[in-house]
Amino acid sequence: GVVDVSIDTFDKKQFSFDKIFGPSTTQQAVFEEVESVVDAVMSGINGTILTYGQTSAGKSFTMEGPSLFDESSQGVISRSISKLFTLIGQANENTDFQIIASYIEVYCERLRDLLNPQLDNMKIRESKTDGFVVQDITEAICNDREGVLRVIELGKANRASAPTLMNAESSRSHSIFSISVHQKDRNTGRLRKARLFLVDLAGSEKVSKTGATGTRLEEAKNINSSLTTLGMVINGLCDGSSHIPYRDSKLTRLLMDALGGNSRTA
Repeated sequence: GVVDVSIDTFDKKQFSFDKIFGPSTTQQAVFEEVESVVDAVMSGINGTILTYGQTSAGKSFTMEGPSLFDESSQGVISRSISKLFTLIGQANENTDFQIIASYIEVYCERLRDLLNPQLDNMKIRESKTDGFVVQDITEAICNDREGVLRVIELGKANRASAPTLMNAESSRSHSIFSISVHQKDRNTGRLRKARLFLVDLAGSEKVSKTGATGTRLEEAKNINSSLTTLGMVINGLCDGSSHIPYRDSKLTRLLMDALGGNSRTA
């Protein structure tokens, strides 16, 4: 769809979208537009689902919903996990699965383990086999949907948030929930693995509207800077640029293997 935005008759801009959701759109309808990313992960392809926009636009509502467990209102994260375990249940009986979850936040360009918040300045290292990984990250092996959701609940309680003039519970960090799916065929010994990143980005902010000062102002600067880098990365990928600035922020460095190449992003 196309949206025209006019400030006055001389200042008109047009924006094109793959899909436009109205205010009455259900959480299920939104998920149906992105669930192919989960399908791809089961085929061994890395994927990312993220929400991007201004603070208080409804990003966390879209990703999490009012409740992770309420099937009528739960967001993309819960529905992705349900779809994942449905696909596992339908898989070949000779395939063994291991599901590994981790949950981190990028706060003022520092990586914090939401499952072990004492680890609040973690390092990123590059692995030949796994790409960019967070050193010493807490990983939880989960056997079912409920186990994964309990891990998310634990991490959510540790995420940085604070009130601003535009949002009473503004996220002050980008959260990245990662699910690694390992598959092994018992007959052939063939291994396949892929990662699904479910990302709730902090909202872009205009300081004059949020009234940010002190710590909130520093947070806003880091949020806006990393979002700018993410936008440059996505634009570079769309334009086929020879240089993609993944390394300019920790957010894009972490998502590198699930944004470019043959990965799937929504």
